[in-house]
Amino acid sequence: MTERWTDERLDRFANKIDEQAERINTLIENIGQLVQSLYLEFPNIKAEINSISEEARETREVLSQLVKESNDRMTRIEHTLDRQTAIADKQADSVRQLIEMLNRKQA
Repeated sequence: MTERWTDERLDRFANKIDEQAERINTLIENIGQLVQSLYLEFPNIKAEINSISEEARETREVLSQLVKESNDRMTRIEHTLDRQTAIADKQADSVRQLIEMLNRKQA
């Protein structure tokens, strides 16, 4: 059995279509506003990203310099320790020789 499309039924259907079209148009307008906002905000976002990138580069340079300075200090400390060890060895030899001389003198 086929249903008949009465004028009243066609009007209701057309009204539903119109309502849906209005909702779609509203959504399209909202999307357009969001896109426009994004376009307006994009330069700010790009500037923020560039700023963060520059900050990271500067921080990396500072850290690199600090690591280099720390390595230089460690190298100087190692050389100082080597010299102090050599001096301590010589002093220990001198004390041994002095003790040997005193022991021979007392003998």
